[in-house]
Amino acid sequence: MKQVLSRICGVLLLLLLTAGLTACNREQSVAGITDNNLNQHAGNHAENQPNGTTTPSPTQQQDPTQQTSADQPHRHTLEELSATIIAAGEFWNRWYVSHNTFEWTHIDDSRRNWQPWDETITPAHHPLSRGYAMLLPSSGFANLYDLGDYLSQFYTQAWVARGIDAGGFGESKVEMAFMADEYIHIFGWGNTIEEYDGELYIFIQFEWSARPDWRSATHTIIEQDGNRAVVETIVPTYVHGYFPNYDMPTIIYRFTLIDGKIDNGVGRLEQPETPQDSHDDHIWQGFHARFEDARLFIYRAEDVALESFDALHAIRHPGFPGLSTEHGDTMLIGASQAIYNVSLIIIESVWDEVANQDGFTVTDSFMITETLQPGEGITISDYISAGTLPWSGITFTVAPGERYFFAINHDNSDSLNWFILLDITGQMLAG
Repeated sequence: MKQVLSRICGVLLLLLLTAGLTACNREQSVAGITDNNLNQHAGNHAENQPNGTTTPSPTQQQDPTQQTSADQPHRHTLEELSATIIAAGEFWNRWYVSHNTFEWTHIDDSRRNWQPWDETITPAHHPLSRGYAMLLPSSGFANLYDLGDYLSQFYTQAWVARGIDAGGFGESKVEMAFMADEYIHIFGWGNTIEEYDGELYIFIQFEWSARPDWRSATHTIIEQDGNRAVVETIVPTYVHGYFPNYDMPTIIYRFTLIDGKIDNGVGRLEQPETPQDSHDDHIWQGFHARFEDARLFIYRAEDVALESFDALHAIRHPGFPGLSTEHGDTMLIGASQAIYNVSLIIIESVWDEVANQDGFTVTDSFMITETLQPGEGITISDYISAGTLPWSGITFTVAPGERYFFAINHDNSDSLNWFILLDITGQMLAG
């Protein structure tokens, strides 16, 4: 028995010695390869150093207690982060003006329900009854997953997943102080594009037309920790084709980006500090447009002391086909010099291929007054806006052969003006 135990102990001892020698040889082999590589790298590097001095390689300099660069999250630069924010913002601006991806050739507006109260056309909950039109597959998007794949250029997968779960995607929310400690959403409050019964629908009914001017945005990193960054972006706003005589509001955004992509963001609208111009102290707010050396004014009638005018010429707006005038507005128009042959006009927009811009034709005209003197006003009641595209206005002459055309619309830029006047004289086409 003792002989058996002695043999077993001898075998175990031999195995342990063999394992130890093998491990030592492996360590010496690995150390030799590493040292040879480092010495070769150092020798090559030394050839380029003055006096033949050597510089330790990055591997030799590295503190072994520190993480390697492969283990550390990438800290994106402000230029990288701001480029992503701008690219995402321009995507939504393209949606708004229906350019590129959302060209009107990719949108079917023929089925939209202009009378949402009539559920025999489409149910009230259907996108076609809520200001949406169909987005055709020719846009490149057949479903939300297609759109999510595209938006993943700018947004995190978590953001995309939230949109798919919600049934649609929309731009970052922007809010405005309505009263003390009370805010309302200006835009971004819902889905811009949503899926319903396997089809995509895109929102096309706009009530707030000022858009962020991303080319003029400024960006500041507020926080940055590893792969997470918070960026404050300040963006002035603009209205396409509209050049006001006052400062437009500014949006201050706060974006959180993960791995260089937007995970969430919200904006706050800030009104300019300078008040709007008005031509009379008793008028609370108003907008003026210029023609020659004179000005044309438009106000919401309830904001004006009507009794202070020398005379009022009244007309009722005929209304937009299919829209009730029950909640229509009353406006007041005046001029700083005498104008003549003033008429209310109904206009239709067409695309002017030659000028490459919107053109207008007059489809109907209603005489208001032969003369409008300074100090007099015109009241137009039951006016209804049909969106950002004007469909009515006024025309007048200042001298024989000198006729002007101004379109009327709600001022959707959220300025202090209720209405605006757009000089479309140069855009008028033969009817």
